[in-house]
Amino acid sequence: MSKNSLFISYDGLTDSLGQAQILPYLIGLSRKGHNIQILSCEKPENFKKNEAVVRKKCKDASIGWNYIDYDNSIPVISSFLTVQKLKAKALALAKQYKTQIVHCRSIIPAMVGESLQKKLGVKFVFDIRGFWADERVDGKIWNMSNPVFKFMYYYFKKKEKYLFEQADCIVTLTENAKAYIAKEFQTKNKFLVVPCCVDFEHFDFNTITDTQVMKLQSEIGIPKESYILTYVGSLGTRYMLREMLAFFKVLKSKQPNAAFLFISKSDTSEIETICNKIDLEYNSIYIVSCEYHEIPTYISIGDASIFFIVTSFSGKAVSPTKQAEVMSLGLPIIANSGLGDTDLILKETQNGVILNSFTDDAYAVAAKELLNMKKRIGEIRSGAKQFFTLDLGIEKYDSIYQYC
Repeated sequence: MSKNSLFISYDGLTDSLGQAQILPYLIGLSRKGHNIQILSCEKPENFKKNEAVVRKKCKDASIGWNYIDYDNSIPVISSFLTVQKLKAKALALAKQYKTQIVHCRSIIPAMVGESLQKKLGVKFVFDIRGFWADERVDGKIWNMSNPVFKFMYYYFKKKEKYLFEQADCIVTLTENAKAYIAKEFQTKNKFLVVPCCVDFEHFDFNTITDTQVMKLQSEIGIPKESYILTYVGSLGTRYMLREMLAFFKVLKSKQPNAAFLFISKSDTSEIETICNKIDLEYNSIYIVSCEYHEIPTYISIGDASIFFIVTSFSGKAVSPTKQAEVMSLGLPIIANSGLGDTDLILKETQNGVILNSFTDDAYAVAAKELLNMKKRIGEIRSGAKQFFTLDLGIEKYDSIYQYC
């Protein structure tokens, strides 16, 4: 049965994340007959660059796209004003389109969705993505010695508990987070785990020729016979840049022709500083940025990929999109332990190396294991299909909509 849904996101559709982790699911749900309206917060620079592409995708899928401008100019106050704008816009859209389900991506949109549940009686889906307040503390965005941030942390943790109790359905990215929520909170709802999936048609090594890869590698300036370790995506305080570079230093001692390719739009200025501190040759480091449609070719340059991410409490809920992207293209991965379901997936598929401690000895063992992994592109992609296919994610979301 088709449903009228309103999807609310604090992230923009014109962000890379929006194009990779929001639109593909909603396009799939629209094709299943659901009537979808989207309400997003758009950053001016991304909106200007990608508006036309996103509008076409929405139009082709018969999806309505509505947005407000993202504003983070005044910490705390800007967020409060954004919530008020979202509430007003969402209420008008829900009435106009006779919304039956409000699907909320993360906690701030969920606050809006719960208000619609109260006012209009719509079903409320809380797609948590992660433990939002804890991510800010663990990522050193909120310093708990600051009374404002301390207040915000406890305010959002209290709100999170309430939203868990009120939601008609909770979606988590990992089994780890699901188990914690089910144990710690009183919930009346349906639970579903939907990891960060990818479009396997977009991330398909069969569509990328050796000529394309060699040409791009040459343009970047990486020597032809290099063993290339890649890192894909954002860099920030939650991503363990120093430890990744320290691992690469050990890897390079075992594989002198190793190169480290960062594929990121983040500020990468800290990389050279860290290289100098740990005595790592900076001329082995390559840094590029690209648009979403180019990512598969850039990843395909690599022989393996890496991500080390902070694994305190918030790590329970992390499902790195980069894991799905890299595995779908057939590259083995090295990742640190304790991160969402990453350990489980890499062990079950035997498609990577799990690092248990950040020491030179541990790096040496892991580097040897990674270098000894033969490139099994087809097998790794098959393993990824067990967990990360977009069709699987769409089917799960469809089951939620049918339930509601």
